[in-house]
Amino acid sequence: MGKRSQQTVIDYKAVKEVVKCYNTLDYGPKLRELLLMVYPENNFNKCCKLELHRRLNDLILHSYDGEQVLKYELFKEFYNKNVVAAYEIKVKSSRVDFLTINGYTTSFEIKSNLDNLDKLVKQSIDYLSAFELNNLVIHERHLRKCLDMIPANFGIITVDKDQHSFYRKPKFNQHLNPAVQLSLLTKKELLHCFGSANQEDILISNNTTTINDLFKLALKDRYRSRWEFIVEHRKDIMPIDIQFFFNKNIKPAHIYS
Repeated sequence: MGKRSQQTVIDYKAVKEVVKCYNTLDYGPKLRELLLMVYPENNFNKCCKLELHRRLNDLILHSYDGEQVLKYELFKEFYNKNVVAAYEIKVKSSRVDFLTINGYTTSFEIKSNLDNLDKLVKQSIDYLSAFELNNLVIHERHLRKCLDMIPANFGIITVDKDQHSFYRKPKFNQHLNPAVQLSLLTKKELLHCFGSANQEDILISNNTTTINDLFKLALKDRYRSRWEFIVEHRKDIMPIDIQFFFNKNIKPAHIYS
């Protein structure tokens, strides 16, 4: 994951409040109001909507340690690789932050400097039921604690300010649960891949390898166009808005102008 420039933060609590209140769909007056929370002496009246978005994105990207920044770093890591990727995939009662699908399904769960680890044990168990390779992307302060919480086959990527490093690489997961994988697919996807929407029949008629292979194909088909959209428009999308545009696939000019 790439480097981020450093920037002096006037009031970190104000920056956190800006992130909490920011919405990609905000109009100019709200964007100015958010900037004034951090820069009360500045005058942003002459800034167009695009410039207001740019300043807010620069502020958050360089002065905030939350998951929005790390999600953009993951995008930068994979946008030019031969993968389909997606944000926020529901698995049982959990939701994985980022998933890539090529020959393998590879999950990335983010625990930033601002996150706690309360749900990590449950999340890691859920991800093992569905994905072949699994990673935890964590702030360095979490490293010692998380080692006792996650399975040994999870990869660990530590991040701190402008640096990241692989503490350990993931090992292939041998404990996939085909019933869980099928539960993540829609009826339409089940019919397309297996010729049936009855999950019990599919489990009887197909082995684990076949279900896993078709599960991956279904996810690639589901997310390909959305991923390709943000890759194609990446130069026009503000970094912290990347997940919004993945979900909506609206041309950036319609939002920022």
